[in-house]
Amino acid sequence: MRSKEAATGRSAAESEPGEHWIRPGSIVLGYLVVASAWILLSGKLLDLATGHEHERFAFLEVAKGLGFVAVTGLVLLLLLRRYTDRLNQAHEKARRMARFAELSPNPVVELGADGRVHSANAAAREAAAALGLKVDELLPSDAPELVRRCAESGEHLSGVLHSVAGRSWRWAFFPAEPPAGAYGYGYDRSDEARLELQVEHAGRMESVGRLASGVAHDLNNILMAIGGYRALIGLQLPESDPSQEDLRGIQEQLGHAEELVRKLLLVARMRTTGENVVRVDLAEHMPDIATTVRHVLPYYIQMDIDLAPAPLRVDLDIRDLEQAVLNLASNAVDAMAGEGVLRIAVHPTSGERIRIQVTDNGHGIPPEILPRIFDPFFTTKEEGKGTGLGLASVYAFATRSGGTVEVESHPGTGTSFTILLPGA
Repeated sequence: MRSKEAATGRSAAESEPGEHWIRPGSIVLGYLVVASAWILLSGKLLDLATGHEHERFAFLEVAKGLGFVAVTGLVLLLLLRRYTDRLNQAHEKARRMARFAELSPNPVVELGADGRVHSANAAAREAAAALGLKVDELLPSDAPELVRRCAESGEHLSGVLHSVAGRSWRWAFFPAEPPAGAYGYGYDRSDEARLELQVEHAGRMESVGRLASGVAHDLNNILMAIGGYRALIGLQLPESDPSQEDLRGIQEQLGHAEELVRKLLLVARMRTTGENVVRVDLAEHMPDIATTVRHVLPYYIQMDIDLAPAPLRVDLDIRDLEQAVLNLASNAVDAMAGEGVLRIAVHPTSGERIRIQVTDNGHGIPPEILPRIFDPFFTTKEEGKGTGLGLASVYAFATRSGGTVEVESHPGTGTSFTILLPGA
């Protein structure tokens, strides 16, 4: 697709005012030359036709004619200047309007009656190029029908949504003078849509957090009673009794249940400050966390760590951070399902935040479940192999620490989780 600017080599905004109009002085000069020549030659022709009878009046006739030409030429000059000034003003206004569209940070397109793009501003061309698309592909597939409706009703259409290449666009269409069909104004609402999802998710998490808090406390009371009875039975039986092995099995399962309660309480504490928040330098603590992660990784998983040498000071509960990284590493191992590379990177960002990134080269996360991965109790693992609280607790930790967590995943190439925390 070529825009009008591409076809002409420049935009309408680059045209010089009045360059398509003959200068007023040239018109008047031409008028003076032709009129004066006619007056002089007509006098000579009259003398030749009638002899020299009118010779004595010739000078007066010529003077009168030239005076008439001068006066009318001056009037013509003033009228033409006034006319061309108005033309230049209109042209300048059109040029400013053209520059307004061209300099708009959002896509602006001119559509023909068939719904095809006739011209597009720089923002539209750049947005399409960044996504590897044509400008036409940024528009809804029913753009011809929208243009027709605009032309028939004479009213604009707004709030038209269109998703393409992972971006969400909102379009408005306004009727245009023929031969154009309509003008389209686009707005990339991807970040806005992402914020809406985050707000919705935060609301769900708050509700689930209240539920988890109640369940965790009730469950913890039950586990304490079970643990107490187990201890009493153990005291009443000799160490050699075979039942002692069963009691040890009960104690082991109690440990698993207590870990589950701890995770529930992490989710419940999403909006409250951690118990042991202190100012730490991640440049000092991340090597120890990485060592802990290395110990729990299978031997066939390679781990790389990329740690910025600069101070990385944040206010957080270091145990919660370690647990969050361990949860992300555990998910990465499941995603790689064999040999793979786990990469942990910690760097400052330009916005005075600290970025902790955990990346794997596993099978990735299907796009249809991405919006739900941080929901408590949501899991894609087989029954009995996951509680669905790992990523929920990561989300809770990031939120509780005043930060955010983001995920980028492409099926077949891997997943990257990024925790962004405010620097101290």
